[in-house]
Amino acid sequence: MAGSKSKLGTTFAWVLMTFVIIGLGGFGAVNFSSSDNAVASVGETEISSREYTRALSNELRRFSAQLGQEITFEQAQAFGITSNVLSQLITAKSLEDEAKRLGISVNDEVIVTNLNETSAFQGIDGRFDKETYTFVLENAGMTPSIYEDGIRSETSRMILQSGITDGVKIPLNYLKIMEKYLFQKRDFESVTLAWKDLDKPDPTPTDEELKTHHNENSDQYMTPETKMITYVILTPEMLSEEIEIDQQVLEEVYAQRISEFRQEEKRRAERLVFLTTQEAETALQSIKDENTSFSQFVNERGLTGSEIDIGFRTKTELGDAGNSLFDANLSEIIGPFETDLGPSLFKLIEIREAKTLTFESVRDQLSEELALAEAITQIANQSQQFDDLLASGASLEELAIETPLELKEIAFFPGMEDSDVTKYEDFRTAAVAVSAKDFPEIIVLEDGSVIALRLNEVVEPALKPLDEVYQLVLDNWVSKKKNELLKDEAKLYIDNGNISSLKSTKFEEVSRDDFSDETPPALLAAVFEMNKDEYKVEEIGDKVAILRLINIRDGVSEQPEEVEILKSLETQIKSTLSQDLFRIMVSDVQKSRGITVDESSINAVHVNFQ
Repeated sequence: MAGSKSKLGTTFAWVLMTFVIIGLGGFGAVNFSSSDNAVASVGETEISSREYTRALSNELRRFSAQLGQEITFEQAQAFGITSNVLSQLITAKSLEDEAKRLGISVNDEVIVTNLNETSAFQGIDGRFDKETYTFVLENAGMTPSIYEDGIRSETSRMILQSGITDGVKIPLNYLKIMEKYLFQKRDFESVTLAWKDLDKPDPTPTDEELKTHHNENSDQYMTPETKMITYVILTPEMLSEEIEIDQQVLEEVYAQRISEFRQEEKRRAERLVFLTTQEAETALQSIKDENTSFSQFVNERGLTGSEIDIGFRTKTELGDAGNSLFDANLSEIIGPFETDLGPSLFKLIEIREAKTLTFESVRDQLSEELALAEAITQIANQSQQFDDLLASGASLEELAIETPLELKEIAFFPGMEDSDVTKYEDFRTAAVAVSAKDFPEIIVLEDGSVIALRLNEVVEPALKPLDEVYQLVLDNWVSKKKNELLKDEAKLYIDNGNISSLKSTKFEEVSRDDFSDETPPALLAAVFEMNKDEYKVEEIGDKVAILRLINIRDGVSEQPEEVEILKSLETQIKSTLSQDLFRIMVSDVQKSRGITVDESSINAVHVNFQ
């Protein structure tokens, strides 16, 4: 089949030449002049060692660039790069073999056009230059015939692939059905029944009913799988209690941090910005004349107090408004003043007087801070010693005797975070992963603490005794029984035709995703499974809803976003079908023609990369 000047051929030429030019740099010490034995074949179409070498080299380079560092060939094999490259080549050759069978070919005119349009082959004048063409190919270890055969083969198989994938069409009726389903809307009414509406006392279970509920719902009352763990721990707080900080050191630190303890006088205000000074002045006058208020201006703009609150500022930080705001009374409105955002009015809402914290008032705080810092340093210095003792065979119990580490135990299960040690994420991670085969080792926690743990026993999940979970079982039974009675009552209303006597709420043109407090997902799911005029009783939390479907409105994509959703869905379905058809075709070709792989030739290529 003769080809024309297709975009496929041109695209391939550019892609292939990009690989060729990049390939000139090589990947490691690759010998492109080695023998050109076939490493694999599909039917009568072979993959030469030269093709495999070039494809593998390009993929290694691409992967290395992606990682930001050059990978070794052993790493490439571990990542599965070699097998992926071979698989891709086999797929390409499957298409090529099928194209040959079907008689798909590319004429010389397409080849000439591609050569003329490839910039790597052009001379100074921007035209195809035969010497440049030959030079580039020689440096890439290729001859013109090999390169041109490559263009023919690649273009032929891309024509075949495009014929498969581009020919997929989604039936119009299918899209109509999808549109009808996706954008369908429904009208329905709902009556909500709560336990209080029945005016009945709470149901009371017998002992036998509670036992039955406890056993039948045992999964709700199981103890989790629990690990009995022994651990040693040393925290900065534990060590800091024994550390005393010299008075002189405390005084020096206080002097160094005096700016932290000397608080300037500050004002907290709300700021309202205007476009012009005239507009701000008019607003201020209106407030003074009591024609409006500051809060009304804020509300009219749709702002909240937090959005106009500028926080506590010093006089200097307030700029032009500083002097006036520091002289103002609480709730007084002043301005306008120029700010970075424009002319503004300010409302004073809080005053913070200047204050200096004396050394005596912060002495204990400083002492605790410095002691903690010293404790963290000491723990860091000792942690290696702790690890060495464990490595030499010391048990956790012995470690607790010989060091400041404290010995503790915990019954741990995933999800518990209410103890002193489970607040640490690193401990929780280690406790989940620990097994009976693991030896304790020191783990440094996020606050400078250190810990080591040992698994003693795994306690399997078990049903908690009824007396231990009695109140929970009782509450659950009562809740379940109430819902059952509510459902029975709702069905009676429907069966007796008394539904019209109840106050209902009507919903119109509700779509599948119109979730709200009144229309939760479970309720909408039920509504969209109903037929017209059908009644249904649905549990919604501790209430039940009596639903009646009034009308079904077929979906129509009228809004722009709905049209886009439908288009996107069509594209996704088409893409999925195209990929499936392509995989089926390639698989069929490979099964009917057969695949041969020469491991010795592949290994010979791999030697050049090692």
